[in-house]
Amino acid sequence: MTDAPRPRLLVDIVTDPVCPWCYVGLKSFLLARDRISEEFQVLPRIRAYQLNPDTPMEGANRVAYYAKKFPDEEQRAKMVYAMQAGAAGAGFTFDPLGPKHLPNTLKAHQLVRLAHLDGVQERLTLKLYGAYWDDEADIGDVETLVAIAKDVGLDPDNARADLANEKSMAEIKSEAEAFRQAGVASVPTYIVNERTGFSGAFPPARMADALRQAAEQTKMSS
Repeated sequence: MTDAPRPRLLVDIVTDPVCPWCYVGLKSFLLARDRISEEFQVLPRIRAYQLNPDTPMEGANRVAYYAKKFPDEEQRAKMVYAMQAGAAGAGFTFDPLGPKHLPNTLKAHQLVRLAHLDGVQERLTLKLYGAYWDDEADIGDVETLVAIAKDVGLDPDNARADLANEKSMAEIKSEAEAFRQAGVASVPTYIVNERTGFSGAFPPARMADALRQAAEQTKMSS
């Protein structure tokens, strides 16, 4: 007698690498996946979203941008504390104020999609987030992205060609806009089995429960 196969959960993670809550949410999701690994076969897929689609391709001053967006210094301090607390709950540390450059993330999203096609999306996404938040790298720069691609085993020439491909760029723009038009107003957002989902960088235990609940909802609606 064999054990019943675990149900599959396809989880589309709608995210943007310059979103600090997305870094927390990604790390928390990976821990939550471990918590439910005996119940479900969880298959993550990172999807494109741009919090700041109007950012120039050469990037902008992140300090000035967020000072304008959140002019209340006390509010900004509370946000930073909440992000750091969320990171601690997900088992890591980072400085939400670290990066001083705000890149346009269109090309970073192109690379994430290319990595999915080659089966290394999770590794590349973690490298991408680490490069931006921990090393303060410019992830809008083609050569920086090609180096990240090479580091996870992607063909650097193929990565460079895809990043220069206007069709690839247009497809990513369309995907990001489609999520916005579908009602995704904040990231990270998690869409389970392409039917139901939730938003927020929950702690791992709560994230695991949210995934279980979403799985149950998709089962009932099938």
